[in-house]
Amino acid sequence: MEPLTLEMAHVEHPLYERVKALGVPGNKTEHYRNFAIKLILSQEYNVKIPSSRTPIQGTKLLIENGIVKEYPSGVMLSFIDDFRADSTHYDALYFMSHILCKNVINIQTTNDITFEIEHHFTEKSTLLPYRIAIQTKENTQVKVFESFQTKGSQESLLLYGIDAYIARDSTLSWIRNQNRYLDEATIIGSHRYHGAGQSTLNLHTFDFGSGNVLHLYKIDLDDYATTNASHLLLATKEARSGNVVYINHNQPHSISVQESRTILKDGATGIFDGKILVGHDAKYSKAKQNSKAILLSQRAHMYTKPQLEIYTDELEASHGSTIGELDEKSLFYMRSRGIELQEARKMLVLAFASILIDALVNAKYEEKIRMDFELAMED
Repeated sequence: MEPLTLEMAHVEHPLYERVKALGVPGNKTEHYRNFAIKLILSQEYNVKIPSSRTPIQGTKLLIENGIVKEYPSGVMLSFIDDFRADSTHYDALYFMSHILCKNVINIQTTNDITFEIEHHFTEKSTLLPYRIAIQTKENTQVKVFESFQTKGSQESLLLYGIDAYIARDSTLSWIRNQNRYLDEATIIGSHRYHGAGQSTLNLHTFDFGSGNVLHLYKIDLDDYATTNASHLLLATKEARSGNVVYINHNQPHSISVQESRTILKDGATGIFDGKILVGHDAKYSKAKQNSKAILLSQRAHMYTKPQLEIYTDELEASHGSTIGELDEKSLFYMRSRGIELQEARKMLVLAFASILIDALVNAKYEEKIRMDFELAMED
């Protein structure tokens, strides 16, 4: 058993120098500052490096403890041992996961398709690294629903990530639904999405519960590419969870719209670190960012850091952030109509969350996510 260290990286690996330059994250690393990353990485784990096997063809991408058991019909599946990672990513654990992962799970879509990704992680005291790469075809619509089952994974760390390339004139709609509990694995997802010209990325993330989880995104936009990103987080008990999302407008006429909504109970800590960078060559781009948080306890803490970094004058951009409690006037009005205090609070919280849930426009997933949210509220 051993903690995650720089020595675990292979010196001969082409990404080793990036990990060495960035260093293994500590509590002073900006995007991990409020996640207690030093404590997480200093724990001792059994390191499990998954190997590729021949899965069956079915309806979903099913990954059990890092091994693909099933993959959806209508896609091309392969395993790549020399995947070209994004050398400009800001997160050292992005590179560490690539170094530790011997075979990247590679999915290529050829037509319009909707499928699910299920992660099953059931091993205790284990560090499990793996990665998934997805490439869409031009002029196609791809929809992915991602979920996790981590019961039985006490004192473990799942270090995984997505590398997605959205081809020109194609759309990738990604819904991540994650429910976690205090006695289950810590999850760190370090991702990269690249939107080619005139592509669209719809990224909707839902994180509920009392476990520790952090997702870090780097999204790059080419000419006329669009990203619509929304993040709904409900953290309970002593959870630390959140999203770090860096969106780069690299070429003209690109568009990004980002909204984060956070609800914190008990002694939970929420994190939203969002940076939108509009480069010199990204004239006529549009960028909008907003973060809202509700604290349901005096012990809850929210760390929010919305940022705009702009290198051109010819654009439209705005951002904002609010942190507060439930509106007392609304509570008073509802109680004056005979609604009990706890029920009134629940209704207001659900209304706050429903704005992002309803935006999915998918009855099946809306119902699932709403049910998970209400269960987490009772935790």
